[in-house]
Amino acid sequence: MRRVYGLSVYELDPLEAAALAVNLPAGSLVWQRLDVPAAWTLDQYLMAARIDQMNMWMWGNADPKKRGPQPEPLPRPGNGSGHAVANPSNPEDSGEATRRTRTIKPMALTIEQLDEFMSRDFTDVETKPFTHNE
Repeated sequence: MRRVYGLSVYELDPLEAAALAVNLPAGSLVWQRLDVPAAWTLDQYLMAARIDQMNMWMWGNADPKKRGPQPEPLPRPGNGSGHAVANPSNPEDSGEATRRTRTIKPMALTIEQLDEFMSRDFTDVETKPFTHNE
């Protein structure tokens, strides 16, 4: 929330925080991690469609005796395959590895337990910006 809206979760009441979380823009890190269709922005979907069209065009215009099988479309987020967030440089994250999921079980809290949890001092961890080295 801080990255998109510039707000701390602790400055908002729970309903406001939930409303902002649900309305995060397409392409946000939360949607990418959840592997839902909102993980990509419109320009990413258009680029993937263009790449698929070019692959099909090149395959269709190749010599039928020499061309291979019909090309597969690029994997899109939200189809449950886990390819959208896979890291191609890490074979463990590729489609061949089984995707581990963690389920969070809902747990009821009393008001006192919630107050105790919210009174904790949570701190942000400094991270370095990602740079792509070629």
